[in-house]
Amino acid sequence: MKRHPSLVPLSHDHHNVLILAHNLIRGRSRAPRSDWPTDRRTQVERVLAFFDDTLVFHFDAEERVLFPAAMKTLRPHTQLIDRLTRDHDDLRVLVTDLRQEPFSRLENRLPVLGRRLERHVRLEERVLFQTLQRDMPPDELVAIGSGLTRQLRCIPVCSIPKDPPRS
Repeated sequence: MKRHPSLVPLSHDHHNVLILAHNLIRGRSRAPRSDWPTDRRTQVERVLAFFDDTLVFHFDAEERVLFPAAMKTLRPHTQLIDRLTRDHDDLRVLVTDLRQEPFSRLENRLPVLGRRLERHVRLEERVLFQTLQRDMPPDELVAIGSGLTRQLRCIPVCSIPKDPPRS
């Protein structure tokens, strides 16, 4: 099924998450010209940067806009939304653990993170997004798209603390 335009920004992020996930699982990139490092410690730096630059905002947009709209409209699927929210929390914990201990057991921890990211994205794309597109009224999907656009534009700017006023 073709992705509804309202969900495309999230799907684009998901594509990038899947590339990251596969690189973490394999320990290397399949793309011959990729600049993905083979050194696991350098991969941790990439994961942390990607999380800070993309996933923090992606998760926030889903939790503030997408998931509440899905819960309201698709009541029988509340368990799915609960699971996806728990996934976000679990992924945040895995990344926090990498921040705190960036050098130990990376040969195990990075592939685990990659598989968790992949499983989460597949669940959103194949189950949540398909269900939303099938069961949600078109005007509500458009409203989600507007909310996501506002949220994804606002978060990086709005999350930067402002300088305190000068006296």
